[in-house]
Amino acid sequence: EPRPRLHLDLFTDSAEEQRAEVRRLIGLGARAVEWDLYPPDPDFVVLADPDDNVFCVVDLSHAPSGGDRPAP
Repeated sequence: EPRPRLHLDLFTDSAEEQRAEVRRLIGLGARAVEWDLYPPDPDFVVLADPDDNVFCVVDLSHAPSGGDRPAP
């Protein structure tokens, strides 16, 4: 079954806020996605909801090295 065409990015203002939001979302049923295309110093965490819809939690205070990041 193909993945949905909609991808959400949720934004946080700091790494601490990002970690807290990821913990909160996992507590609500999301799961971390193992993704082999993470850059060395990512500003985002890839999660999936219980229906397998993939989304990211992005730390806006972090400037990733290496330029643009690929979309999961």
